Amino acid sequence: MGANSCSVGGDGYCFGKGALMIEFQKARVNAVVFASLFRRLGAMLSDALVVFGLLALTTLFVFVPILNLLGKKAMVPSEVGWSMYFFYLTTMLGVWLGFYGYFWVRNGQTIGMRAWRIKVVSLGGEVLTWGQSLRRWVLAVLPWFCASVALNVAERWQLVWLTIIGDGVCVLGVLGLLRMYIQPDKLTWHDRLSGSCIILLPEQ
Repeated sequence: MGANSCSVGGDGYCFGKGALMIEFQKARVNAVVFASLFRRLGAMLSDALVVFGLLALTTLFVFVPILNLLGKKAMVPSEVGWSMYFFYLTTMLGVWLGFYGYFWVRNGQTIGMRAWRIKVVSLGGEVLTWGQSLRRWVLAVLPWFCASVALNVAERWQLVWLTIIGDGVCVLGVLGLLRMYIQPDKLTWHDRLSGSCIILLPEQ
């Protein structure tokens, strides 16, 4: 195989074998089209509705009975203690990750991604492993989680410096997304660091 050879995946896209990045633009006829930020956000909002429903069901069938058993009114540290609260948060994050991980590992498409005709694949063109899915999810969520914690703590304790840090992390998160329009590889920062990308599928 030559340096410019490629393998064609099930979706008819051409992927560079063994390359750090997929050489999408070498031949336009075989080039992979990256999903736009608009489609990514559309799929994310669609999936958010499903995830919210799963979290609500988990709370209803798992944690409401626990609250009733403990005689508590809310799943907050002041009511149930930090250990139970940590278990609650961990479970919610596990459901969130499990949703994305299941679909990414299965065929690269969540419910929202199917609706918006996009798919996540590794930079070699394969379906993600659980390890890659975990890394991608953590890298995508991390800046917004850190910014949320910083801004909430800053508001509670009136810490101006922490507000500035939180705002700065938000800006970095936005720049990480806009990187796809700036760099030639057209990858967001969590795309590149997780070794994966989101592509636009052809119309059926």
